[in-house]
Amino acid sequence: MKRIISFVVTIILALSIPFGMASCGEEGDGNIVIYVDGGGGNGNFNTTVSMDKTPENPYPYNTLEKLAEEYMTAHPDVTIIINKQSLNSDREAITSLLAAEEAPHLLFMQTPDPVTDAKNGWIVDLSEYIEQPNEYCEPGTLGSAKWKDIYNEKEFLATTRMTDGKCYSICLEKIPIGILYNKDMFEEAGLVDENGNIVTPDTFGELLEYQEIISTTLGKNPYFPIYTWYDIVLEVSVFADLFEQYDSIDKNGFISLEELVKAYNNGTWGMSVTPKTEAEKRYREYVKLLKKKTEYYPKAWSSYDALEEFLKGNVAMIEATGGYMAQAASDETKGFDVGVFGFPTLSAEDSIYGGKGVYRGSAGLTTGYFVTNRATVDGQKTVDACVDFLKFLTAPQNNNRLINDLGLGLPLDANAQINPLFQPLVDIYKQDSQDPNRYDWNTFNSWNSFNKLYYDTFIITTQGYQMGKYDIDETLEIIRRATEDAIEKAMKDNGWTKETWN
Repeated sequence: MKRIISFVVTIILALSIPFGMASCGEEGDGNIVIYVDGGGGNGNFNTTVSMDKTPENPYPYNTLEKLAEEYMTAHPDVTIIINKQSLNSDREAITSLLAAEEAPHLLFMQTPDPVTDAKNGWIVDLSEYIEQPNEYCEPGTLGSAKWKDIYNEKEFLATTRMTDGKCYSICLEKIPIGILYNKDMFEEAGLVDENGNIVTPDTFGELLEYQEIISTTLGKNPYFPIYTWYDIVLEVSVFADLFEQYDSIDKNGFISLEELVKAYNNGTWGMSVTPKTEAEKRYREYVKLLKKKTEYYPKAWSSYDALEEFLKGNVAMIEATGGYMAQAASDETKGFDVGVFGFPTLSAEDSIYGGKGVYRGSAGLTTGYFVTNRATVDGQKTVDACVDFLKFLTAPQNNNRLINDLGLGLPLDANAQINPLFQPLVDIYKQDSQDPNRYDWNTFNSWNSFNKLYYDTFIITTQGYQMGKYDIDETLEIIRRATEDAIEKAMKDNGWTKETWN
């Protein structure tokens, strides 16, 4: 997945069970003990200290623990212990535990490099398991023949495209994503049809128009992102016409790092202060659009807290994922109604490169659980039990409970009941996924394809451009130099040469 900032549920937790505690006996002793990290991409699955809903405990939850109890009843030789606190994908803490073979057996993390983790012997390759039947799925349903069939094919491919093609984690849910808006503010600004129904912007141009109307009529901040998700949408839209050229190695509908490096070397992707190639012209347009959408951002916006200001009624629209959306909807102090809609499309009227885009409404799979080296140390029976419990959690009848009881994400089953707040996002995803001019969310994102240094350079530089620190030529030159370095490093690290693709 992309570096999406996970929503962390604010709850009071009891002291965590020490991760280093001896947990498993030798194989054959009749008792397999599995420690599970209850983290998640939309919100944590740890059991809360109370099942009473309070401002301090807004999401009382114990469904993962209940499912574990049901699993143990059916499998008396297995003991499952859900750690009371999640590591929350704290990479520094996680790598220390993995190196010491003391991480939880089942671990949620957003590793920047699962292939290296696998080479280090820290995580188990699950590719063979995901091809097996999931016995917890009803006969004849998706997953009963092959476990991986539970997933949307393109979403599943997206989780493996940044690896060596192997499956290292099992995802438990999907990410709702889009724009959260203040319904009262829309009505007050007159953004309604002749029947008084709110009309949301469907194109980039309309989003800009809405910002102007809200700013002019209400004197409020019209729009602000929690994170730069819409920038991904815009990049896919601008470069979509070139994807057929880029997708030239794996040919699976996703642009891998190797394919991006190849495209840079043959001149079909890149950036320049004096653009000559089609790709360079598109990149300049992309950067211009990134600034264009910020025209009505609040002053000193680098320190602006989008969610906090939204809940105060000071901003009309914010980019958000499911956790933020659910928090805003359930906040009883805000005094207004909220709704959600998918990211506006970059139309042909908005840009000469417009007309295509992403599947809106969902950013794909999240909450990847890894089987760690602690399980392999404890023996094959422990590894198999970890995998079997993941099969149990992904089967629709269990997964729907796991996800919906928390209400922050989307279950794996496309036909599952969901948090009603997310219904517009699910509807637009189903519609967009039938459109040949739209692509999976994870198809292409250049600034997230290289290392963290490149990612940081892109974000800092484009934000500097948006704030007026750099002009567009300075911005493109900084990114160009960073790209040149990142390409050189990627080729060296992977042993690629220009002759590799001839």
